[in-house]
Amino acid sequence: MDIWSNSSHVILSLLLSSTTHKFWFSEIVDCTRLARATVSSNLQRLEGAGIVIREEERFKSESTFRGARVYYTLDPLAIGYLRLQELST
Repeated sequence: MDIWSNSSHVILSLLLSSTTHKFWFSEIVDCTRLARATVSSNLQRLEGAGIVIREEERFKSESTFRGARVYYTLDPLAIGYLRLQELST
């Protein structure tokens, strides 16, 4: 998988912009302006490649109108590699 192609590049650039921040799915969609299905499929591939870590909320939301959020961060072991790849492209 070429991680620096098109929509993957946009998502990874966002995640690299703040490596300490946990981005929730809808936040990634809003910030990248990509379709939800595009973000979902790319995050699944990046997670499968071991680049992105997926984490679900562990507590029950007080609101009955909101489901548990799913957060995404970069695997700390992948951050240096991604920054080098970004510089070389």
